[in-house]
Amino acid sequence: MTNLTNKIISISPQKRRNNRLTIQLESGDVFGISEDVFLSTPLTVGQSLNPKEIQEILSNESVIKIKNLILNLLSYRQRSCAELMRRMKEKGYDENVISPILVEFEEKGYVNDTEFAKMFAKHCICNKQMGRKLVLNEFYHHRIPNQILKPILDKLYDENPPESLIQGITNKRLKNKDKTQNEKNKLVNQLMRKGFSWGDMESIINKIDWQNK
Repeated sequence: MTNLTNKIISISPQKRRNNRLTIQLESGDVFGISEDVFLSTPLTVGQSLNPKEIQEILSNESVIKIKNLILNLLSYRQRSCAELMRRMKEKGYDENVISPILVEFEEKGYVNDTEFAKMFAKHCICNKQMGRKLVLNEFYHHRIPNQILKPILDKLYDENPPESLIQGITNKRLKNKDKTQNEKNKLVNQLMRKGFSWGDMESIINKIDWQNK
């Protein structure tokens, strides 16, 4: 904005967004703010604003937008701090503005990497039947510290041993199918894609009576 030391000549509600207001300055500059920002920084027609005051208002508006976006994302499911940071940066917000908001939300319990890791790991292992390699790959962008993630994975794999997961996948794939060498190769490739090593699956694969043709 230019010549921001200006007087407010109008404050009006936006027609299509009831929770937002349009502020018009004598200079002709116009900007919108949310009701939350307006309540925290009361403005009146005739009031003069200097550049620092306007920048502070716009900064507060940016913080409110980020908070609302994060809360909206969290309303669907738990998310990691790293995911929320990435999503906000993709929308063009500055990391230095996002970071204190995430710290605040962690302190309030809205964001919790440990609880997210438990939920996401359970989904990957119990629902998706993934091996550890693939699970770790799925967690890569969430940047969960190893001291948090490892005990969670260890516990889940104790409760859901890789051999049991592999056996379940194998039974489902081979149901009503001939145990040909081609089918064996397909099964091994599927298990590899699922994140299991040959060591995980070897005993199960080798005890199946595969056809030589």
